[in-house]
Amino acid sequence: MQLPGPAYREYDFILAGGGMAGLSFAYYLSQSSLSNQRILIIDRGIRREQTFCYWSDGPSEFDFLAEKSWDSLYFHSARPSSIELSIAPYSYRKINAADWFSHIESELSKHPSIHYLQADIQSIGFQGEGSTLLTSEGSFYATKKIIDSFNPFPCELENPKHLKQHFLGWEVECNFNNFQTDSAHLFDFRVAFGNECEFMYVLPTTPRKALFEYTFFSGTLREPEFYRDKIKSYLFAYYGLTEDDYLLKEEESGIIPMRNNPNLPENLYQKHLKIGTSGGFVKSTTGYSFYRTQKFCRDLVASLEKGPSAQLVIPFKPWKIWLDEVFLQVLIDQKIAGSKVFESLFYNNKPALLLKFLQEETSWKEDLRLMWSVPTLPFVRAALKTIYRSKIKS
Repeated sequence: MQLPGPAYREYDFILAGGGMAGLSFAYYLSQSSLSNQRILIIDRGIRREQTFCYWSDGPSEFDFLAEKSWDSLYFHSARPSSIELSIAPYSYRKINAADWFSHIESELSKHPSIHYLQADIQSIGFQGEGSTLLTSEGSFYATKKIIDSFNPFPCELENPKHLKQHFLGWEVECNFNNFQTDSAHLFDFRVAFGNECEFMYVLPTTPRKALFEYTFFSGTLREPEFYRDKIKSYLFAYYGLTEDDYLLKEEESGIIPMRNNPNLPENLYQKHLKIGTSGGFVKSTTGYSFYRTQKFCRDLVASLEKGPSAQLVIPFKPWKIWLDEVFLQVLIDQKIAGSKVFESLFYNNKPALLLKFLQEETSWKEDLRLMWSVPTLPFVRAALKTIYRSKIKS
């Protein structure tokens, strides 16, 4: 990190966590009328290889950093059949995390009031009118807010009842031209053989280089070799590539909780605000977070400029939350193959409408139109389960 170390024990804002969400918040804060505030970013300084992907129907803040963008996507069903879908007016983009972090750190370094500390975060508490954050390098005091992207999202990795999106990706470079770069492959269900939702995700960035990511929606995790073997088999089956034909450039992996945030909605009166995965910024049914994080952080900073209020950090949309609960329940029940659910959505709807829906920007009428396009019985059963569960809780 290019930022100077801490010069004080008291700051206006302390960011617990300097990952994508924490630095996004710091970036928008540095671009606001609050840029002269004392800001301390505390992070362990450990980053894993990853990429940020998103779609938008207009110019976005970091489009210029995109390694590649696509205006069409392939969908491969388990039948098998394949369709190429134009996603206009949307474009799908891929940003290398290293490029994004480098740019953000460069921008933050222009502000002398922003400091950085590499340390382990031990606890967060309240003291007087502010908050304290205890680290391996001592305690620090925030007079206004602690912005927390560090605390874990409530999800038990060993609990098979907690649905998770777990994945492993390889960026490979061929010894020869082998990839068509005009379209990305968002879902390839030709690797799916059971009712669990599994697919391959392929982003070809040059004729010789592409990202292959094997993704699984399930409660039970697999060993790393399971995912690697899947990618090796896929490269051979659909691209004719053996291990002698390509170089493994990078490997990335992750586990994303697929459940809605069970915590109470947070408002701007609170001294301790959770953002990122901790705050429910990740879309529970897809695992996408980059676009949502930029929007939520930008809106949060704009609200903070106006002063304390009862405004929520994330807009509370009960209808959208319930739709996510139903969709997740269908995947948990496995009464129908996950591939069949996505097939019905992609074959029966316009791609732009689906992307708009996944961005939570559709109207309730558009939501109903999409819901009528999926297999009725599994979704009705799942809906009844979620309604019954909510009545028990209340």
